[in-house]
This record gives sequence, C-alpha cells and structure tokens, in this order.
Amino acid sequence: MPKEERDDDRIVCCGRQFTIDGENSRNLHEVLTRAGRIRRATETSDDPLRSPICDMPAVAKTRSGERSPDKINALMFQKKNARTRGFTLIELLVVIAIIAILIALLLPAVQQAREAARRTQCRNNLKQLGLALHNYHDTHGLFPPGTLAIRNNGTAVAPSEANPGRTAVTGGWAWSVFILPFLEQTALYEGLNPNGANFPATPNTFTRTVLPVFQCPTEASPNLHTAMPMGGDGVGDGHARSSYPAISGSGANADYANKSPRGSRGVFWYNSDARIRDLTDGASNTMMIAERFWDGGSSESRRGVVWVGKVAGGPNDAGNKYSTIVRVENHPDWLINGLNNNSVASMHGGLGRTGGGAGDSGSVRRGGLGAQILMGDGGVRLISENIHGGTWQNLGQMADGEVLGEF
Repeated sequence: MPKEERDDDRIVCCGRQFTIDGENSRNLHEVLTRAGRIRRATETSDDPLRSPICDMPAVAKTRSGERSPDKINALMFQKKNARTRGFTLIELLVVIAIIAILIALLLPAVQQAREAARRTQCRNNLKQLGLALHNYHDTHGLFPPGTLAIRNNGTAVAPSEANPGRTAVTGGWAWSVFILPFLEQTALYEGLNPNGANFPATPNTFTRTVLPVFQCPTEASPNLHTAMPMGGDGVGDGHARSSYPAISGSGANADYANKSPRGSRGVFWYNSDARIRDLTDGASNTMMIAERFWDGGSSESRRGVVWVGKVAGGPNDAGNKYSTIVRVENHPDWLINGLNNNSVASMHGGLGRTGGGAGDSGSVRRGGLGAQILMGDGGVRLISENIHGGTWQNLGQMADGEVLGEF
C-alpha cells in the first residue's frame, strides 16, 4: 500500500532544507539552533533577511505560509539569553563596602535623633511635675515639703534643730509622694497613706511602683534602686527609682536647710513650707527640680533618687539625706556634674570628667550638655555645666536678692 504523503513543515536554512515530522516534531527554536551550528563561523551572507542572531535565513516554509522574521528572531534571542549573568566577587565586595559606609554615616545621626527624643520626653516629665507642684500649691496654699523629718515618736523636727535628716531616723515622705494625686496616682497615694511617721522600713508593693513620670528615658539604670544607702538590699530589691531631686538651696547646713537663712534656701528642704510669694527673686529665676542619675551599682559614683522619700538605715540610722533633694552651691562638689556623688548630674551628652572629691569614687559621669532644670514658673531650662558657679548658686536660692548673670 503506497505511503501517504504528508504536508510536513519545511525550513530552508543555510542552503539546506529541513523537514519537521508532524508527529515527532521538536520545538522550532531547537531546530533553528541545530541549523545554525551546521554553518561555519567564517561563512557570511549578503542576504539581508538572514537572522542577526544565528545568521540563518529568516523565512521558514510551513503549511500556513511564511513565518515572520520578527517571530523567529524572538525565539532565537530567548534561547540565546536563557542563562543570566550574576555578580562577580569583586562587585559583591564593592556593594558590601558601600552599604557599610552608608551605615557608618547614618548610625550617629540615628543615635542623636533617639537621644533628642529621650531628652524631649525628660523635659515633658519635668513639665508634668511642675504642673503638679503648682496644682498642689493652689490646693494647699504652699508647696509640699522637700522631705518630712519626723522623730520616732511622731513629732516633727523643729526648724531650729540641726541635722533634721539624722534626727528623723524613721525616714520621711518626699515631695514627690504628696503630688501623686495631681499626677493621676490617687490610688497609689492612698495605698501609701503618708500620715507622718509611717514611712516603710523596707520596700513594699507600693514603694516598688515604677512611675515613668519620675524617670528620664536617658537613664538606663534598673527600675528598682537596690543600693543599700537608698533603702535597697544590695542584691535585687529596693524602692522604685527616680531621676529628679528637689533643690534645697545652699549655705551652711544647706543639705538640711533648716538652720540656713531663709533667703539662701531653695524651695524644698526638710519640713519646708515655701509659698510662691517667697520666691522674691522671681519664679523664672528660681530652680525647683533638677536631674541626677544612678550609676546602677553601689551608688558610690552617682547616688540617684528614689521618689518615695528619705530612706532609713545607714550610719546612726540616718539613711541617705539626699535621696530626694539636692544641694546647689558655688563649690566643686555641688556644681552640675560636681565631685560629690549627690550633686546634680546631667544625663544628656557624652562622657566627661571624673569625680574624686568627697563622697565620690571618681567614676565617669554621663552628661556633657548640662542638666535640664524645672524653674519656679513651670518652664524647663537646659543649663550648661559651664555655668558660672555664683550664678548657679543664686538660681538655687529663692530670695537672696542677687542679680543674676546669663545662664
């Protein structure tokens, strides 16, 4: 029986004719690739219709007629570029180096932006404390006492007595406790029930309460002040930490301020009773609240603050007389970042000079820009550590009558 003839696809390439079996056909681009390999690389053609890719004729004969040159060229280009080229090792190293340089340039800027945000939050905390202090004054007619000085029998230490901090062996509630109702912490205030001589001998659930409004975000110390001079056990328990001591003023016995002339006192001292009318130097020229950080250890470098009050314990059961207040004076010990570990200490900036004076172990301080201070009018000022000592002392006194320089 004669074999039936089929109208198979025929391709003319390089002067040769290729027949594609309709039953066992390959992909058109594979056949064209095969045809292109038959032609020697040295052969050339003047046929303008030959493909620029494989130098083959651009016309294929099929049942349906001639295929477009563009379609054949597209098929050949797809096959030829099936494998993509990757990066070389040198190119990869160059890209990594460029990325590393960009990170090195951007990282300091990111850190500065974060510190600026923390400094702004710290400023907002001080403003909230200032608002609470003035609301307390509007309610009670005076500012809260810096720290209560109460004897064991419950009687208050008289202003004429020296060293009320050491006489009040039971500890004493701080100014920060009395403004809790004005910071939307009424429940905590009622739980503490600060009625005089009931200051807790050891930390409890209430005094461990961490209040963000009392903590500057820049200070990265633990939330509980575990140092023994601040009422902690030296291991893991203590009162909640604060970053803001009240300013007691300067002069003789200014750490207790009861025997100091009233003009050299600050707004807060032991059993203080200052009123806004007493700030005759001007509320905007009188400091009320400062900053001080805790070193996170034994507190021999920077003592920090606890918001609950003056803690008991220590030599003669005196506790730490500066646990809630701070002294400012034209003396190396009591300047900003002074040599005493209880001085006002900046938290904003880089590292600076070390201590080495009385009560200081000589470790590095944290701040470099200065300290943010709450003024009597409720404003917050960033005061440089390079401020003149006399101006610094005068700012801490509410009624000294001195003319202030620039600050």
